[in-house]
Amino acid sequence: MAELRIVFITAMLMVASVAIAADAGEYYGDNPPSQSCVLPGYTPESARELLDASPLQPIEGIWEYPDEMITVLIEHFESPRFSRKIKYRIVLIDSEDMSLLPGTVIGYIAESADNHKFELWLYSEHDGMRLFGPGKCVATLTDNNTSLIFKKNSLKVRLRFNLSRFLPKLFRFISIYPSVKKEELPVGFNKIYPAYDDNGSIHHEIRYL
Repeated sequence: MAELRIVFITAMLMVASVAIAADAGEYYGDNPPSQSCVLPGYTPESARELLDASPLQPIEGIWEYPDEMITVLIEHFESPRFSRKIKYRIVLIDSEDMSLLPGTVIGYIAESADNHKFELWLYSEHDGMRLFGPGKCVATLTDNNTSLIFKKNSLKVRLRFNLSRFLPKLFRFISIYPSVKKEELPVGFNKIYPAYDDNGSIHHEIRYL
């Protein structure tokens, strides 16, 4: 099983390298590229080291997305190929889905006039190897900086056929059928690192004395 995973990861990295080379030099401006890329060297351990060595904004850190069982790093981001408006990127560092490689960029974030509200893009589709179709939404950072909540009714994606949905629980509300209004639980990320206090506490986690 381990050998199969290594072969699979090697093939995926080769595909990602071709994709990066294909759009080298392209200027994206205020919008993210139409497809994602895979960055080398991203693990939960390297993400913690990176955060420990940097002065952080409240939105930066390691976040869990419990609905899809993935862990991501939100880090400060600058590139001459992007507008200065896009300040952060969202990088996958752990996932139960073997087809998702650590280091996959799953989204980008831009600041707004409100320190707790952000313009956020998340890739919404995948073909088994790459992510496509960035969907745009508004994300709100809670007052204690421990949750990043997505406003689902602001999220816009272009539907395409014959592609699997990435983050299906987030994008499931998009349908051609009328839906019945009902109360839904908030959807978003929960911060797990750095801790919100000096005791290493994780928000939503019960601590036993």
